[in-house]
Amino acid sequence: MPSREFEIIIAPDGSVEVQIQGFKGKRCLEALKIFQEVVGQVQSQTLTHEYYEPEEDVRINIERKH
Repeated sequence: MPSREFEIIIAPDGSVEVQIQGFKGKRCLEALKIFQEVVGQVQSQTLTHEYYEPEEDVRINIERKH
């Protein structure tokens, strides 16, 4: 199974940068939606070479604990 990573950087001004690796094709955008729900609207995005590769079947399961 390929490695999937999320790097989250929170700047002193409160802005958040998320770098997603290991998702091929448009699956990375699905993973990004998770973070949009938590941190808010995306200001900008840059697509990597993985975005243009054939997609893999990936399931995303999230549990919210309050």
